[in-house]
Amino acid sequence: MILRYTFLVVLLCGATACKQVAKLNNGAYVGPFYTVGNVYETLEGLEPHIKRVAIMPLTSGRGNRDAERGVPQMQAILTEEFSRNRIFDIVTVTPNRMQRMFGKKAIYADEPLPHNFLQTLQRQTGCQAVLFTELTTFRAYPPVALGWKIHLFDLESEKLIWAVDEVFDGGQSPVANSLRRHIRKNHSTHNSAATELLVLDSPREMARYSLSELIGTLMKKNPKEITELAETIDNQKVPEKTVEVGPQPAPLAEEAPKDAKKPATPREEPSEI
Repeated sequence: MILRYTFLVVLLCGATACKQVAKLNNGAYVGPFYTVGNVYETLEGLEPHIKRVAIMPLTSGRGNRDAERGVPQMQAILTEEFSRNRIFDIVTVTPNRMQRMFGKKAIYADEPLPHNFLQTLQRQTGCQAVLFTELTTFRAYPPVALGWKIHLFDLESEKLIWAVDEVFDGGQSPVANSLRRHIRKNHSTHNSAATELLVLDSPREMARYSLSELIGTLMKKNPKEITELAETIDNQKVPEKTVEVGPQPAPLAEEAPKDAKKPATPREEPSEI
């Protein structure tokens, strides 16, 4: 029995050690991982008044036939990922609705906008911002690749709030490792074969991973700079003298100095009879 238990412990320890060694050789655990770099965001970030955003129909890169074929498949995933993160409420503007309102089914962020576009969109949707989206790269065969160009504008001030322009190529090790890590965390952690298959053959999973990385840059807030010195803040928080409110006690009588002479008592004059 002792030998049997010892043998079982050795097997379990060996299996655990093999798993640890396998993780050390697996890029999904140790990297290197991909970091989004081509991002613009205003110092204020996403301001609190922006609660509802109109998302324009997904466009394809100009002259890119592969991206044009990928637009119908990626449009639904794009809307799902922005809705899933709950940064703001999403109002989807369909191509047919765009045609009715502005006479065209899609608009690029860098092209001249139709007359009164921002005002009409704000009035028709009740949104505070608009999201222009463009699929710049689409490679559906292994290794998959996707490129996104996204712009977020404030409808009231017409100011650019946030913009990204990134290509995620599964043929690059950092992107592949990050995609494997994303699938391992969000799907099965035990079926490694299925994980590898999804990494190589699923544009949908690449879309979900890449959009989650891009949206994560929008969720970050920039801290406000502190312009006051610590001494100033302390002086404002703790006043030098406190003032009590309410009836005040009567002032104490001043004591006469010890060396002071007592005033002479006046002599009484004798009364006349």
